[in-house]
Amino acid sequence: MAGLSIENARKSFGETQVLRGVSIDVADGEFAVIVGPSGCGKSTLLRAVAGLEELTEGRIAIGGRDVTDLPPSARGIAMVFQSYALYPHLTVYENMAFALRIAQADKGAIDSAVRGAAAILNIEGLLERKPAALSGGQRQRVAIGRAIVRQPQIFLFDEPLSNLDADLRVRMRYEFAALHKTLGTTTLYVTHDQVEAMTLADRIIVLRDGRIEQIGTPRELYERPANIFVAQFLGTPRMNIIPAVLTTDGRARLDDGREINLPTMAAALAPGTRVSVGIRPEHLRIGAAPDALPFTISFVERLGGLATVHLQADGAGERIACQFRDDGSLSEGATIALQLPPDCLHLFDAGGGALPREAYK
Repeated sequence: MAGLSIENARKSFGETQVLRGVSIDVADGEFAVIVGPSGCGKSTLLRAVAGLEELTEGRIAIGGRDVTDLPPSARGIAMVFQSYALYPHLTVYENMAFALRIAQADKGAIDSAVRGAAAILNIEGLLERKPAALSGGQRQRVAIGRAIVRQPQIFLFDEPLSNLDADLRVRMRYEFAALHKTLGTTTLYVTHDQVEAMTLADRIIVLRDGRIEQIGTPRELYERPANIFVAQFLGTPRMNIIPAVLTTDGRARLDDGREINLPTMAAALAPGTRVSVGIRPEHLRIGAAPDALPFTISFVERLGGLATVHLQADGAGERIACQFRDDGSLSEGATIALQLPPDCLHLFDAGGGALPREAYK
């Protein structure tokens, strides 16, 4: 195994800049996930690490060895693609053995490696089948097995679950986590799915427009987002963002004229400052209280045990969403009293950057 270091990675296609100075360090044995919207540069970055794209500028090191100019075969990596990329005319066994045979490995060593990987992935009974006879989940296991037999220093995964149905994606996330626990190989995993990122990653790298927005553990990014983009990209339903103006005595006035209490901030903020107040749907509370505000229910999404309730203040102002246990009592058109607990609020400046609170819960 080995760590990965990416320094000031830049990539342009003609006049289009795709990567704009990306620097990342992935520790030995770490499972790092790159997440971001389509077109943010995450797959280009992964392909650059694999040696499938040449950087315009920057450096890539694996295990302390500069591999920037080395071909893919000399980098000690194995990549699993979104499309599986299996040879349709070869059996599962032959697909998994292919790279070792090209490398002229010993026949006994090849057989041992293929059957060992098949056992880890529970596909021993599929070795004589061809890809056309496999389900999507089975094909993905074969693609992973083909990577395992190479015993790489680093695994690279490019949106490996995007072609699977929702239920199978959930099960495969568990299998990815179990596989990493078993093998302990340094992993760089690309996805646009924030649920995959939150459930799999030791650390998440959030990309937007070829730049890093924030790096941290899933908990750090969820509880302390660096800006509005990260705050709303991670979390379902996404964080509510409400425009406001600071008043006095630690309060803010919303655009509809009502006021709320704010958390204690790390630095004094001048009255009249425009801010955005963020709160996650699950942190809102229903119930009468001195600081509760009336909202009208405009729509209820019932999801079995949970309900996502969409609210608006007297037909004006920002719509917000909250999430509660669904007891069937909430109905469209009803008015509820809603509390915005100050210790659950996030404040962002005019540029969207997070304003630090005095202390986090």
